[in-house]
Amino acid sequence: MKAINKGVANPPEHRGPDGDALGSALALACALREMGRQVTVYNPDELPYNFRFLPGADSVARTVPAEAAFDVTIATDAGAFDRLGPDVPPVGRRGLLLNLDHHMTTEPFGDVNYVDPEAASVGILAYKIIRGLGHPLSRDAAECIYASILADTGSFRYSSTDPECFRVAAELLEAGVDPWEMTVRVYEQQPLARMRLLADVLKTLEVHGKPGSPIDLTDGFINYARSVDGVEVAASFREPSNGGAWRVSFRSRGRVNVAAIAQKFGGGGHHNAAGCSIAGDEAAVRAKIAEEIEQALRG
Repeated sequence: MKAINKGVANPPEHRGPDGDALGSALALACALREMGRQVTVYNPDELPYNFRFLPGADSVARTVPAEAAFDVTIATDAGAFDRLGPDVPPVGRRGLLLNLDHHMTTEPFGDVNYVDPEAASVGILAYKIIRGLGHPLSRDAAECIYASILADTGSFRYSSTDPECFRVAAELLEAGVDPWEMTVRVYEQQPLARMRLLADVLKTLEVHGKPGSPIDLTDGFINYARSVDGVEVAASFREPSNGGAWRVSFRSRGRVNVAAIAQKFGGGGHHNAAGCSIAGDEAAVRAKIAEEIEQALRG
């Protein structure tokens, strides 16, 4: 924390950032800027449409100059170093590398690894760091932390929701967060295109899932499959572009540890939510996933 307080920070989120990765990075950036530090938030990918309203989101850098140097680099919710993007400075120019995560499968790639699988979101860790630095929570930082908690607890609905979530959330509300405003901005302003896409997806719903869309508007659709009575595990498949790998997401009701399934294919995540990437044709990939899920259900 002393190193963060003294220097310049560069909080990158993992590629294809979600609300937790983005919210926790922006919360740290808000607090550090308020403390007079120079901060660059970097992610080469498009930000999720429903979190672009967060304070500081409009200043996220898509590239970092080759000669840029930092005293501290903070990775949020990344899971592995190779998910940070191509412009993360090399050793010697990135300073202390702090890895913030809450996934049980994260790689300890940082100089310092602050990993807490019991934390509901990385935003909780960001909150603790800001408090540890003795800095008061501004409304901007509080909104970013609240967004990260919303994202990874499913609006306080998932099994990861614990008393700590509500204690932190209460303090965030005291700092000025309006929970209804946040809910509207994150969940209640859906693009018409997303609703039409949802209608198309639901027409094709099967127990084992259907290939997904390559755009971020499909985020969360997998939960419709899991919500079907009797379904223990849902899997969604995002079609590869340019001959790449299929991106597979898993959701579980709790009986099956889908992180263990994802790890078999080089992925990871949480007990009830995980993901991986698999190369191959559609039929073969779906068959492999179905076989692993069925084996887990039998076990």
